[in-house]
Order: sequence, then structure tokens, then C-alpha cells
Amino acid sequence: MLKNLYTNRHDLRRPLLRVSRRGILAGGISLLTATSLRLHAEEAKSPLASRDEYERFFEVSRRLMDREKVHPLIGQALYDTLLSQRAAYRSEINQLHDLLTTKEFSSAAEFAREAEHSDNALKETIHALMHGWYRGVVGQTVVVYRAAAMFALTDDAVFPKTYATARPFYWTEKPPVVETPTAAPALSPSEYVAESQ
Repeated sequence: MLKNLYTNRHDLRRPLLRVSRRGILAGGISLLTATSLRLHAEEAKSPLASRDEYERFFEVSRRLMDREKVHPLIGQALYDTLLSQRAAYRSEINQLHDLLTTKEFSSAAEFAREAEHSDNALKETIHALMHGWYRGVVGQTVVVYRAAAMFALTDDAVFPKTYATARPFYWTEKPPVVETPTAAPALSPSEYVAESQ
């Protein structure tokens, strides 16, 4: 009985705030985590464009792709990547939007022809824009893979591969050089028809 009383008295004499290695470690980790989360939130990439610019980009994209709607998050990522790689895309996409609002176009082909006729530089902008939506790539940057528009025709039945067949991160390395083929084609060349009208 006296032993228990002594233990209880001894516990009362202990300081309320104890410092241990484990406590210091847990506190340090908590502080680092909170600081890094705050810094990450502050450094979060702000959009490169205004809401109106994104809307103009979406309108041009819908017309060029002959679609009623486009995915807004993918579109925003594509537009931001386009602008980060070449600032002139901003004014050229605004030119395309201005052209789109001046006349009613019946098809994407008609709009693209008119855009190229008005300014030849817009042809490359249209190529970059369509390349981004359909292949998911802008320059050397992959913006989207599985949701790229090239997979839209078969997305109800066939899914693109999402696994690697080589070592991890092999796709980040420069591909090996492939020698130019020396063989001649077996058939004579055919006429290439991009669109039938």
C-alpha cells in the first residue's frame, strides 16, 4: 500500500511537459509536413490564362474537331502547355476565335481552309491544337494519354495499353536510333486522300 502511495506521489512530482526523442521526432515531422503542404499550396501553378481565354480555346477546339463538347480539364492542360511552349499561340488562337465569330462555318474543314487562307501561320497553330487533342501531345510533352481523342472511337470496347513492356521509366529516355530502311516498297505508291468530299 505504501509503495502505491509513493508511486502516485512520485507521478505528481513529474513535470507535466516531458520531452522525449520520440516526441521531438513526431513534432518535427508534423512541422515539416505542415510547412511543405502550405508551401505546395502557395506554389500551386496558377492557370496561364483567364476563364475567357479558355472559353475561346474551347470554342475553336469544338469547331475544329466537329464536336459539341470537349473535356474542360484536358482543354485547360492543353492550352496551358501550348502557351508555355510558344507564347504566340495565344494571339493566334484569338485570331481563330475572331474568325470563327465572323462567319458561320458548316464544317471543321471549311473553317480550317478559311483560317489558312486568312493567315498561313494559323495552319501550324491548327496542327498543334489538333495534335494536342487527338494524340495528347504538345511538342515533346505528353498532356493526356488514355483520354486522348484518338481513342474515342473505340473507347467502349478497346482500351489503350496503360502498362509498360520494358523496364521502369524507359519512356523518359531518348529512343534508340533506327537506321533508314534500304529496301524498296513492293507496291507502287498510291495517291493519298486526306478527306473525301
